[in-house]
Amino acid sequence: MALPDYGPLRSEVEQLYLNYHELKIIHSKLHAAARKHIEARGEQLAEIQSAARFIDQANLIAYYQWELLSIIEYIRVERRSDYFTLRVKDIDDARQKSRDLIMAVKVYDAFIRDPEALTLIAKGIGYIEQHIAVYDALQALMAPEANPPAAAPAGGWSETL
Repeated sequence: MALPDYGPLRSEVEQLYLNYHELKIIHSKLHAAARKHIEARGEQLAEIQSAARFIDQANLIAYYQWELLSIIEYIRVERRSDYFTLRVKDIDDARQKSRDLIMAVKVYDAFIRDPEALTLIAKGIGYIEQHIAVYDALQALMAPEANPPAAAPAGGWSETL
């Protein structure tokens, strides 16, 4: 029996890792941009720091996905469908949380006037959108390998333990 080719999955997982490092740099630069506003009465400080925090949260979600998906080759072949079942649901959650975090960043973005910070935030949103595109690709690759949903019990759902 030939093992499945996880080459496309591997490249998507690697892309998450590369994007993670790019967003770490953006996060660090956003904090440097925010520090410039400490001496200028701190008017933009809170907004820039909040946007940076949301960008970092989205990046941590991507890192978590990378950690979980980078070990696929070590999962026994007969257990991969179970693993993919869990990862497909987790990827869906990561996608939704990332979209929510983009919206949160945009709320703070509307109050920021610092051009450097705005440029960094736009780049950060771009990388988060790339994460979402990777999540979509990963889900498309993993869903066919995941276990099918369990059938509902006859007569409806059971509430008993």
